Amino acid sequence: MSLKYLNIVLMPLLMVSPAAMGIPFNSYDPRSMGMGGAGVAVADAASAPLFNPALLSITRYSDDFSLVLPTVGIHAADPDNLRGSIDTFNSGKYVDNLTAAVDALNTAIGTGIVANVNASAATVSTRLSALNTQLEALNNKPVSLDGGVATIVGIPNKKFGFAFFASATASAGGIFVYKDAATLNTLATQASCLSTAADGAAVTACGTPSFNTNTLQSTITLRGVVLSEIGFAFSREFRINKQNVALGISPKVVQLQLYDIPIGLNSPSFSNFNGSDYQAKYNLANFDLGMAKNFRNGWRAGLVVKNVVPYFLDFKRAPVAGAVPVATGDTLRLVPQSRAGLSYTNRWSVVALDADLYRNDPAGLENYTQYISLGGELSAWRLFQLRAGYRADLVNSSRNIVSLGLGFSPFGVHADVAVAGNANELGAYFQLGFRF
Repeated sequence: MSLKYLNIVLMPLLMVSPAAMGIPFNSYDPRSMGMGGAGVAVADAASAPLFNPALLSITRYSDDFSLVLPTVGIHAADPDNLRGSIDTFNSGKYVDNLTAAVDALNTAIGTGIVANVNASAATVSTRLSALNTQLEALNNKPVSLDGGVATIVGIPNKKFGFAFFASATASAGGIFVYKDAATLNTLATQASCLSTAADGAAVTACGTPSFNTNTLQSTITLRGVVLSEIGFAFSREFRINKQNVALGISPKVVQLQLYDIPIGLNSPSFSNFNGSDYQAKYNLANFDLGMAKNFRNGWRAGLVVKNVVPYFLDFKRAPVAGAVPVATGDTLRLVPQSRAGLSYTNRWSVVALDADLYRNDPAGLENYTQYISLGGELSAWRLFQLRAGYRADLVNSSRNIVSLGLGFSPFGVHADVAVAGNANELGAYFQLGFRF
């Protein structure tokens, strides 16, 4: 493959193939996302299975039935500003400039004029080092894209709250893995030798440079996780030590499809692509546990542990096309997520605070996270809702986001939308539901 094609191969894949696969905590509920992601102590029957099953037993007495059809969300993030690095790479025309310099050097070597070889080799050395620097700047910078959909049927009750839920989330991505620094540095050393050669013998001693990109080892690793859950949430309010406490459990069946696809810069074609060669499938059983308590004067506390049973699942690839995929050595870590929440509610407003109790292990190529979410809701005649919130990441402040949301709920119909983001991250969420 000629160097001039490196830009053609690299840029589109980086632009459209995101990398991080963190499985979201809240399954894209717009009411929560409008309040910064808080929901463990404030979710209603329409979203309790997504946050805290215990909330099914401490909702309002007027709530008898809820149907969500559906909740939908999509989210994209570029926390390391990969897009900016790509813009710099494109605007600098580093590949084109190096290709032109290599052609000029080969022409100069053919003429045998040492001065011309010196000048051309010096240009190649400079441009080769510049390309190396730019490719290193692109290395290991993930971007992410994920989306999901959920439906819920809930019947809240203090004595026995019940809900059915089904959801599906998909996270997919790609990350550029730079493995050719040594190769380009060797070529730069050879070009530097030619730039100082004093005569024809010295030129010969340096050797004839071979700038053939067919030997490049860098890859773009594409990964994807498709997770489907179907289950039931149960809750009941118990009298414990003279206190009414709601306890909930959500047993569920989880299906996962994992994809791990390496694409070499010299083999970008998908003409013979077979997804089953890079797929691993798993069917699992798991459950969530929740607790919630109403206090006086509108205060409420909640605690939830999601995915109580940990699983470590192998990504797999077929060693040759059509063979049975085998483990690559990388794993998806589906581990427990613990979150506590506190909320205050009156007739016209809600304030909610959620906090991850420890940092969350990433499911894919992303970094660790540990969120604190704070948000509020103003309600007018229980017909219109305005929400705002802020989510802070204690591990990486570049993941901090602000959010806004709107709700409209006439005659038992509820429509909610929300947006959340920062300079390098954006999400949009929608829900249509019915509550009586």
